[in-house]
Amino acid sequence: MADTLQKVGFYCGRVGDGFAGELQNSLSNLGFILAAGIGFAIWRSNARREIFQLILIILAASIGVGSFIFHSAPNTLTLQLDLIPIQLFGLSAFFYAARRRFKLPLWGAILAIAMFFVARQGWIMVTPRGALGGGITHIPTVALLITCGILLARQRRPLGRYLIIASGFYVAALVVRTADLLVCSRFPLGVHWAWHLLTAAVVGTVLIGIIRHPSTSPSAP
Repeated sequence: MADTLQKVGFYCGRVGDGFAGELQNSLSNLGFILAAGIGFAIWRSNARREIFQLILIILAASIGVGSFIFHSAPNTLTLQLDLIPIQLFGLSAFFYAARRRFKLPLWGAILAIAMFFVARQGWIMVTPRGALGGGITHIPTVALLITCGILLARQRRPLGRYLIIASGFYVAALVVRTADLLVCSRFPLGVHWAWHLLTAAVVGTVLIGIIRHPSTSPSAP
């Protein structure tokens, strides 16, 4: 069992076989569903409902669904259901911010996304696999979130404050993820469930910030 987890996720908490083998990790994904639900409620109350925001809400919910499936049946195939939605949400939110908050032209936003993606993949290739409990792969995203938050805050954009708060949740999540395998021998349930709740807080904070403070320019993206 430990061998399987090392191959697919570098996390602790699977104490049995089958669908409910790590129920605490599976059910903690409800945090993403809650974040998406709050985002949807705010989106519905807005006078102007942007379709791209709705796409972000759906992606946020899909993170929880994909991760639930993976933790209920962990293997290399379901791992992709865990990884792809969160990457799509992050890149889409960055694209939205690049267009609406940083006012980049379409080609500029696409170029920024491509440059970040290449840089992140390069980082993943050169860093030790499994470092920080696998959290090492998230460092570029944390750095981007902090940078965007500071830049927007300096421009006195309300979204900047949300991104900085989200960065705090993300750093806390990385601490938890790093500690997960270290406590596993004494606490078999692990703390990977807390990683889910904290990253759900990241997603929810970013999502709510984007929905509550829409751009005055409706033409993009």
